[in-house]
Amino acid sequence: MRCIQRLRAPGVDNLVQEVFLPSYAEQIELMASWEMTSSTHPEATYLAFPFEMEGARAWFDVGGQAVRPNEDQLPGACRDYFTVQRWVELANDSWGVTVATPDAPMIQLGGFSFGANQRALSLDRATLLGWVTNNYWSTNFRAHQPGRVHVRYVIRPHAGPFDESAAHRFGAEVAIPPLFQHLGEVPVENPPLPGPSGALLQLPASPVLTLRVKPDPSGVGLIVRLLNASGSPAEAWIMPGLLSISRAERCDLLERSTGPLEVAAGCVHLEMPPRGFACLRLEVRR
Repeated sequence: MRCIQRLRAPGVDNLVQEVFLPSYAEQIELMASWEMTSSTHPEATYLAFPFEMEGARAWFDVGGQAVRPNEDQLPGACRDYFTVQRWVELANDSWGVTVATPDAPMIQLGGFSFGANQRALSLDRATLLGWVTNNYWSTNFRAHQPGRVHVRYVIRPHAGPFDESAAHRFGAEVAIPPLFQHLGEVPVENPPLPGPSGALLQLPASPVLTLRVKPDPSGVGLIVRLLNASGSPAEAWIMPGLLSISRAERCDLLERSTGPLEVAAGCVHLEMPPRGFACLRLEVRR
């Protein structure tokens, strides 16, 4: 179901808001667009998300890590607004909402707080403000930014408390557009992949996330990057699918080998510390 509204708002022209409820996913997609004018008066545009939630706590994504306002910030850090990478979460012990922010990373929590110089964030209301534009520049940007603005947010309500790995996965899914294969290809005879489905490898389960799988530049296998998206140690298993692992080694961030990993029956196992990162080089065979 799709609902489109054409609205009026002071300071902008041709405001269009769209709410989309897809049949294929339990989420709400919110899109808005408008024309910024040539006014040089100090101004900002926000989209407000006031959730009816008692005892809400907040988390947001920075550099692939779930950050809690106040607890995970240095003294004196900004608490009036936040820059997030892919998502922000508001949740209590019973339920919560994950909001993906693929287009506009600036947010405020609890209400309008720009310039409040808050020493600590007090989340009295479960309100999220998507801060889309402003012209509060103290640099050499011009004071007006006319033109069309388009922004999208995607909300995933969920039962139960905050789940860090689920939030990371949802943010990544929204950030990457779906892949569509066109229908003009010539069919391949005797395709190497089975139908209707199959997996090259069985990758680790939550809370361990697979950040990336790519060909090894040396041409002998795959590079796999993993993240333990939790505050507890976790085990990661990579097991055979259509491919089997013949050799494995750990690498540093620059993909230089730091030592071999044991391979048993085509499987690799490693233990990951809380919020730990791992880079692996895998030699595989069919």
